Amino acid sequence: MKFPEFLDKASNKIKLDLNSYKENRVKRRINNLMKKHNIKDYKSCLNKLGSNSDFQEAFLEHMTINTSEFFRNPKNYEYLQNKIFPELFNKKNKIKIWSAAASNGCEAYTLAIILNELGIKANRYQIKATDIDPSILAEAKAGKYKDNALKKVPKEILNKYFTKKDDHYQLDSKIMSRVQFSRLDLLKDRYDNNLDLILCRNVFIYFTKEVKDQLTTKLSNSLVNDGILFLGNTEYLLKPDQFNLNKVYNSFYQKKQ
Repeated sequence: MKFPEFLDKASNKIKLDLNSYKENRVKRRINNLMKKHNIKDYKSCLNKLGSNSDFQEAFLEHMTINTSEFFRNPKNYEYLQNKIFPELFNKKNKIKIWSAAASNGCEAYTLAIILNELGIKANRYQIKATDIDPSILAEAKAGKYKDNALKKVPKEILNKYFTKKDDHYQLDSKIMSRVQFSRLDLLKDRYDNNLDLILCRNVFIYFTKEVKDQLTTKLSNSLVNDGILFLGNTEYLLKPDQFNLNKVYNSFYQKKQ
């Protein structure tokens, strides 16, 4: 079986359009997974996807990017805390935030911690966090994190919001209660509207340019006028005007009025 045929059939089985991702990256990750599971060819891999639910879950988890950490790229979060949030809350009594491709919840929970540190009451904001992978959403809802997810967290924040338990840290339940998690496929599902802040970080780098442009259009359309799109540090929009956006800071884009 040739790789393009495998990709089409595998996409149907796991309900994820693998053709939207950069081909070299997809092929490399699939080959690595096959090697790990001692699978000799694409036909055998496809058969296992159809007959083994555990392998299907492992395949989906391997193909989606589930690496995240608290306060990743700290200077961007400082800008969010010192500039973006004050401006948003000065304009409105309540703001709507979406953490797209939220992975294990580090990003969304970082927002909740920052807002708590700013003294913003929970009834003044809504944080929704979504991901396509049900297993990583379950991890996010558990709020348990290893050291590698917390290496950027200031010590005083770590001590205030996390409790050390054996081999992990447990996040404070008050912070956890301020984030709503649900499953969403960025490529297929509808997005909420009238959002004030969208975080879609370290996602675009894995998609083809065509798909990246489609996602950016959908994200921009979901923002209110003056709303903010927050991307990853290695991601940027060459022509933000094309999407009715202006770059306002490293990784931050604002929707035009």
